[in-house]
Amino acid sequence: MTHPPARAAAWLTDPLDDALVRYWDGHRWTFHTAVRRVEPAAPAPVVEPPPAPALRPDVAQALERVRGVLLGSMKEVNLLGDHLHPEERVLALTGAQGEGSGVLACTNHRLLFLFVGLVRRQFLQVDWNRAKGVTYDRTSKVFAVYTTKPTKRAVPALAVRVHNLADAQAVAQAAQAASAAPRLDVL
Repeated sequence: MTHPPARAAAWLTDPLDDALVRYWDGHRWTFHTAVRRVEPAAPAPVVEPPPAPALRPDVAQALERVRGVLLGSMKEVNLLGDHLHPEERVLALTGAQGEGSGVLACTNHRLLFLFVGLVRRQFLQVDWNRAKGVTYDRTSKVFAVYTTKPTKRAVPALAVRVHNLADAQAVAQAAQAASAAPRLDVL
């Protein structure tokens, strides 16, 4: 009495090597193998990213004047409009380093720093009517705004690193033009 085969004879994926096919004779595996043909996968559909949000005209204009690099800060530049008041205009901006790489912006009302990371966010601001001193230290590259007279013991209300002196000066000059903000003291 013969038992019917458990599976019909066929070329099947080799149980020891997925790259091969092996012949099953209906009762057992044979020594006959061949390279397994793999059908190319269908190409994934191309998904166009959504268009970048349009920058406010004042932000776009300030962005064109940046001399330094805004490395890693474009996300913050795009979000800057969400943090501005309707009557507020951006006069100058630059890339800066706080708790992460962000953007330092001078408006007609205030100076603000914005950083948005995966885990942390940082938003610092000083209204120009409260500012008493602005300094830039060439050695440490720290741009600081004080609400008291800047002294060795004074703690700045806002302090970030700006790697480009020309951009730090442009932000400070915009602040001077915007209000009675103090001049930039370069140390």
